[in-house]
Amino acid sequence: MKKLVVYQKTAVGYKRELLNSFGKGAQKHGVNVEFWDKDTLTNSDYALVFAYRSTGMGTPVHLFREKVYTNNPNSFFIDSNVLKYYETPETRMFRLPFKSIHPHEADFLDIDEDTKKKTDRIKKEYKIEVKDWRTKGDHILLSLNRGIGGFSSFGKPCYEWAKETVLELRKHTDRNILIRSHVHAKINDDLIEDRKNLDWILKNVKGVRHTALGQSDMNDDLKNAWATIVYTTTSGAVSLLKGIPTFTLHPACFFYKFGSGDLSNIENPNLPNRDEFLNYYSNAHWSQKEMEDGTFWEKFKRQRYE
Repeated sequence: MKKLVVYQKTAVGYKRELLNSFGKGAQKHGVNVEFWDKDTLTNSDYALVFAYRSTGMGTPVHLFREKVYTNNPNSFFIDSNVLKYYETPETRMFRLPFKSIHPHEADFLDIDEDTKKKTDRIKKEYKIEVKDWRTKGDHILLSLNRGIGGFSSFGKPCYEWAKETVLELRKHTDRNILIRSHVHAKINDDLIEDRKNLDWILKNVKGVRHTALGQSDMNDDLKNAWATIVYTTTSGAVSLLKGIPTFTLHPACFFYKFGSGDLSNIENPNLPNRDEFLNYYSNAHWSQKEMEDGTFWEKFKRQRYE
């Protein structure tokens, strides 16, 4: 019998409830589950943590998350919904990477006929209409990561990335550029210093303007957009479904393989298959109910259990 340890100390509040739901679903499929409420390690075939350690975070919870994964590479993680923009409190879903928190290293389950049925259900629940690819547009939207923090930024300062990207774009296009800042969880000295890169862009590069999450809606920023460019932020998934070519500049972006190519292609972007993206999304995302009633574990056991 396989053993799963649910490391409850990696989360608090409703996040801990999600961890426990995952464990209950495993129990329904004969897995020996230990709900471990200690900040120490114990042996098991599988481990479950909430999210991962964010860059620069040294709190006990963040350090313990990293420690669990280092001890057991066969770890599951509970992460945020790539299509959070569309969800409601009744349709919340969570990403369940296995073996790595980073999408390009994670082992997501294989697409099958059940996946396609689930995709149809999600499109209906989220009211997703996959738009035709846009053939006209004015500006290019740069949708930034959250400052320097977060495990998906890999320590790359957001405005430094924006400066590098804007300068590269100017080699290939003279279209207007709109830089959209993420909401910053913590304004610190590093972010204030990095902001100088944004100031430099606005002063020295023509045709560039700036907005921030909360100052404008994503839909407004996407109006008349020719393309969207992201580092690893999941916000580009909205652009992708709205038919706006989306360029993904880091392999850890969840939809990297559905990006429109290199920035040299900005005026002639690749146009990926969005149905394939949605099937990929469906296989990686699960509701709390699907965790607890064993739906996820039924598929995991069928496809990955050894």
